[in-house]
Amino acid sequence: MGTIAQTLTGVIPIVALIILGALLRHLRVLDDIVVEGYKRLIVTVVLPAVLFTAFLSMEFQAAYLALIVIVPLACVALLALGVAVGRLLGAPRVAPFLFTGFEFGMVGLALYTAAYGVAEVPTAAIVGLGHEFFIWFVYVTLLKRQSDGAVSLSETLLSFVKSPVIIAIAAGLLLNVLGWRGLLADNPVGGGVLRSLEYLAAVIVPLILLVVGYGTRLTRAGAKAAAPLVAARYVTTLALAVLLSEVVAGQWLGLGQPVRAAVFMLFILPPPFIVPIFLPRERAVETIYANNVLSLYTVVSVVTFVAYVMATVG
Repeated sequence: MGTIAQTLTGVIPIVALIILGALLRHLRVLDDIVVEGYKRLIVTVVLPAVLFTAFLSMEFQAAYLALIVIVPLACVALLALGVAVGRLLGAPRVAPFLFTGFEFGMVGLALYTAAYGVAEVPTAAIVGLGHEFFIWFVYVTLLKRQSDGAVSLSETLLSFVKSPVIIAIAAGLLLNVLGWRGLLADNPVGGGVLRSLEYLAAVIVPLILLVVGYGTRLTRAGAKAAAPLVAARYVTTLALAVLLSEVVAGQWLGLGQPVRAAVFMLFILPPPFIVPIFLPRERAVETIYANNVLSLYTVVSVVTFVAYVMATVG
């Protein structure tokens, strides 16, 4: 009975908050302008607060280095496979970018935190670290090149170092390596700053899941158009999620269940929500297609993660 109760405790908030987000859209309590503001708040303030505190407090293991390398390599392989799958399905040009990459920040951390608690966030953060390098140096560069033409290395590096998420990760890692966490926590000012960041980090689950619920809009025609690519990606990434979480992380690297859960979670997430942002106005049809894929895949991801939690917690 304890196992069932523990599972429901992790699952119910995820489902309830997503449904609430959709309900608030229907009741017009939330609108597009408000939700865009929420998204900016998440990306520039809340998510950096979560990642800074996570990397500041994490205890690094040598086995994590393997994951930091394996994850981006898997993403590159999915991108190459996405080119072939897109051609096979006759999908729009944007298809390869919907076949790889994962919405770690706006979906993954919220799902993982809701199910496993704030204490395990550093585990998810280290699993997602290699993915962030892939997104900034490979994914965004190629997506911009397809949309706008050539992108310079300096432009890529500038975008990378200016990202609040990257700044937070780098600062947290640096202070961790220097051993300054205790010094900060024991200092009244430093302790106050850390407590403020913890307060900000605490809102990530409700805020993101409300946004996810609000943004889940699917028509029958949209779902039908997106379904072939969603199905192809899902079958591929689900197999990869099981392989990397259970065989690589579990058996080969000997890492515990929290790490295995984080790896599984990462590879069943929807594609990055930034895809439609980079598509120019003249590719409006592809933008609609991308939004349909993202909406449908988000639903599939949440259902899969809930099923995983129910099967493994306890």
